[in-house]
Amino acid sequence: MSSAKQEQPLVPTGHETPWVTRAWIGLALVPVFFFIAFAVGEGLYSMLGYEAGSVDAPGWTIAGIAALTFAVVVIPCVIAIHYGRRAMKAGDLRGRTPMIIGWVVAAGWLVMTVVSEVGNILAR
Repeated sequence: MSSAKQEQPLVPTGHETPWVTRAWIGLALVPVFFFIAFAVGEGLYSMLGYEAGSVDAPGWTIAGIAALTFAVVVIPCVIAIHYGRRAMKAGDLRGRTPMIIGWVVAAGWLVMTVVSEVGNILAR
C-alpha cells in the first residue's frame, strides 16, 4: 500500500453527472417534437377552419400558430441547453456540445419560422 494520496478526478463520472446524458436525450427528442409541432400546427389551422399555409387566415392566426409550433419545437432544445449548462457548472465540459447544438437548432428554427411567415405576408 502506498501512503500517497489518491487524486480525485476533476470530472465526476457515472451516476454522479447525468447532466450530459440528459442534454443529449433532449437533442435526440428534437425530431420527435418536430412532428408533434407539425401536428399541432395542422390541427390548429383545421380547428380554426383554415387550410394550413393558406393566405386566407388572418395575421393573428398565422402568428399565434407559428409561435405555438415554435414553442413546441424549442422544448427539447431548452432541455439540452439547461442540462448542458448544468454539466458545465459541475465541471463536465462535455455539456458544451449539446448546449451549443441546442442553441443553433433553436435559433435556426426561429429564423426559418420568421422568414417563412414574412415571406407569406409579402406574397399576399
